[in-house]
Amino acid sequence: MNVIILSPHFPPNHINYARALKKYGDTALGIGDNPWIPDDLRNTLDEYVYVPDMTNYDAMIRAVGYLTAKYGKIDRIDSQNEFWLGIESRLREDFNIFGQKPAQTDINRSKLGMKSVAMAAGLPVAKGMEVENAEQLRKFAQEVGFPLVIKPVVGVGASATYALNSNEDIDNCFSYIHGRYICEQYIRGDIVTFDGFVDRNGRITFQTSHEYNAGVMESVNEALSLYYFNVTEIDPVLVDLGHRCVEAFGVRERFFHIEWFRTAPGKYCFLEINVRPPGLYTIDMMNYSADIDLYEVWAASFHDCHPFENAKLKYSIGFAGRRVSVNHKHSTEDILHRFGDCMIMAEPVPGAYADAMGEFFFLIKDPDVNRVKDILRYILEV
Repeated sequence: MNVIILSPHFPPNHINYARALKKYGDTALGIGDNPWIPDDLRNTLDEYVYVPDMTNYDAMIRAVGYLTAKYGKIDRIDSQNEFWLGIESRLREDFNIFGQKPAQTDINRSKLGMKSVAMAAGLPVAKGMEVENAEQLRKFAQEVGFPLVIKPVVGVGASATYALNSNEDIDNCFSYIHGRYICEQYIRGDIVTFDGFVDRNGRITFQTSHEYNAGVMESVNEALSLYYFNVTEIDPVLVDLGHRCVEAFGVRERFFHIEWFRTAPGKYCFLEINVRPPGLYTIDMMNYSADIDLYEVWAASFHDCHPFENAKLKYSIGFAGRRVSVNHKHSTEDILHRFGDCMIMAEPVPGAYADAMGEFFFLIKDPDVNRVKDILRYILEV
């Protein structure tokens, strides 16, 4: 198979996707906007095409056309990145490549589209509506009460997402928001996820769930330090909701990252679906949690192979991101000395993720979820 990995700057983990493709005998092709990629990646890829501006769709058409002329029909194209989902889906449609096309991607990236699909599937959702002016917002606030959350109809993470607690907040928010926005009830609860991979037949071949100490919106807007970890036993109620959600959105041969509010034990409210892997190092955390290789799971799925299909969640893997603006109680040296037996990584967060995740992170591993939570709290103690 001829597979294009589409990525700006080619982040370090993309060599793992390329290596997995080569393991299954596929032709691994790359398109990116970095003229200088690492030698090991360049040597793994069968060819790399440099496109200075990947948002120039004509240039992307020419790049895929060139690779098609040289290697034959392209069988798959994947960015694994939220920002590029729209462009990769357009390329799939124009080159008749298997996978999500623009009509489906537009729904799966739109907060309004997500809400309508989730409601049609009978999933619990927060009340919400698209708003264009302060009058609409005030009327919605009278109906459901404060607090509210306002966010772009199409957005990445918690970018341009704000909590509204009063009519004054409503009046002020229109001084800094532009474009299409959706307003929703502010749901109080814990953030949990349902993450994994689904094959082309709709069968989920790996699943896990992460829990967070705070929402990404709060982490960004209030500059909070953030931690999250995977559980080793997933609530069956969440599993059922997650499977229904994947089916309702028609996700196939993709990673997925679904966010929920847990409002009470066994009670969940749908927040959003992302048809791509969870961000930063989470896919590696998922690998550590079950001693698997999800990069290989992705590549193998193109051949209807299912390695690691009986994998169990053996470990809880925790991430703690610290902000330099926060005076944490415990030093890095103390943390490494005290918890060195379960430390996987401790290093700066890549710049693009620092706003959401903090500037320095720790990655830890232990079979005991409660110990992982205790360590994460210790790391972030102030």
